[in-house]
Amino acid sequence: MKNKGNVYIVLGLLCEIYFLGTIIFGGIVTFAQFYLGLGVLLIALGLIKRRSKTEYIIIRPGKARTAIKICFFIGLASFVFIEALIIQSAISKHRGKSDYLVILGAGLRGEVPSTALYQRLYASLEYIEVNPKVKIVVSGGRGPGESITEAEAMERFLIEHGVAKGQIIKEERSTNTLENMKFTTEILEKLDKKENIEVTIVTNNFHMFRAKFLAQRQGLKVYGYPAPLHPMLVPTCYVREYLAVINSYIFDR
Repeated sequence: MKNKGNVYIVLGLLCEIYFLGTIIFGGIVTFAQFYLGLGVLLIALGLIKRRSKTEYIIIRPGKARTAIKICFFIGLASFVFIEALIIQSAISKHRGKSDYLVILGAGLRGEVPSTALYQRLYASLEYIEVNPKVKIVVSGGRGPGESITEAEAMERFLIEHGVAKGQIIKEERSTNTLENMKFTTEILEKLDKKENIEVTIVTNNFHMFRAKFLAQRQGLKVYGYPAPLHPMLVPTCYVREYLAVINSYIFDR
């Protein structure tokens, strides 16, 4: 019992260390609080097992345990399948020409882009270097703790790095990925009367799959140019994105 308790405690401490790492290296990430709670739970279970002399069976053999096992394996299969789709989109970069480059916002601290947004902006500069004449849509409204819209911050960054102001189109109303794609599509359909408008989306690698299928739902022909993600944020963002994909597939229309 003590050995098993020690394992739980060690795993719990690793969760707490990871949670602190996400704050230090990536800023506060909402879903990272899951690891904070999981760590507390594991440490508590470990301490209980270290002190207890009795092995407790939480769920006894029977139909309930069988049903839980079935649900677990279905959930595991869906997790593996969806993560495979996310990873495939995360590693595929489109360098060819598109009608528009769409850069999705990712939060500000006042007027300063977050780490994730800086990564998207530097990735966009790579694409612009290859396709210097592309029209650019910067998409993102103003959220809590932000002094300006994300679109405004992105425009400032691009101009500072040599992009012409007339090349940039701002979408400043969106507060989530679905709105990014909806409001961007509305702007592009007013500017460009052609069917099957081609866009290349820049967002962080874990987010690319969901961004692309939401853009396709709006009738856009979509390519992706994924930006990297700080390694410390990989567990948080990829696990969270599994849930976000399911939610978007069902509810985001």
